[in-house]
Amino acid sequence: MKRFSLIVVLLAGLTICSFAQSEAPKVIRGGVLNGKAVSLPKPEYPAVAKAARIGGLVQVAIVVDENGNVESANAVRNEKEETEEPTQVTDAKAALRAAAEEAALKARFSPTLLSGNPVKVSGVISYNFVRDGDPVGDARTIQGPTLNGKAIELPDPIYPGDAREAKVGGTVAVRVLVDEGGNVVSAQAISGDERLRGAAVDAARQARFSPTLLKGEPVKISGVITYNFVPDKPE
Repeated sequence: MKRFSLIVVLLAGLTICSFAQSEAPKVIRGGVLNGKAVSLPKPEYPAVAKAARIGGLVQVAIVVDENGNVESANAVRNEKEETEEPTQVTDAKAALRAAAEEAALKARFSPTLLSGNPVKVSGVISYNFVRDGDPVGDARTIQGPTLNGKAIELPDPIYPGDAREAKVGGTVAVRVLVDEGGNVVSAQAISGDERLRGAAVDAARQARFSPTLLKGEPVKISGVITYNFVPDKPE
C-alpha cells in the first residue's frame, strides 16, 4: 500500500512538472526592436556624460512580455575596455547606460503572437547619444539615430564562415550616411566583434531608404543600422 501511494505521489509530481513546463511562457528572439516599438521614448542625456563629452551608441538587451511591456532592460557593457579608461569616462558611460535602460523600460510594443498565443520577445534597443559639436555632415544633414525601421530595403548580412564556426555572434552597429535619394553613401562599423563587422558594413551599403524631406526639400540623413548575428545552436 505504501509503495502504491509513493507511485501515485511520484506520478502526480511528474504531471505537475510537465504541466508547468508546458505552461511556461515562450520567449522568441526579435533581433533589433527599435523599428517594432509603438512607443519609444528618447533617453535623457546625463549631465555627467555631457560634461565629459562622452556619447555614442548604447545597446540595451530587453525582454518584452506578452502584453508588449518591457519587463527587463540591461545595457551592454564592455568591461575589458572600461578597465583601461579614466574614472570620469567610466562614470559617464555608466550614466549613459542607466539613462538608456530607463528609457527602454518605458518602451511599448504590440503583443507578439505565436500560433495565436501571446509570447515574450527578447531583443535589443539601440540608443545613439550625439555629443555637442560632433560632425553630422553639412547643414542639410539631419540625425536619425536608429534607421532599421525606416529602410525600404534592408538586406541581411552574410554570416562569415569563420565566425559561424567559432560560434561568434552578437550585435554590430554601423553608422551610415544616406544621401538625398535614399542611398547609403558611407558606412562604418562602430561596435561589435571584428569578425562580423565587414559583413555588416557590406549589408548596410546595400540598404535603401525613402528620401527624407525637410520643408519639402530632400536632405541627407545620418544614423545607425544594427545587425544581430545569432550563432547556430549546438546539436
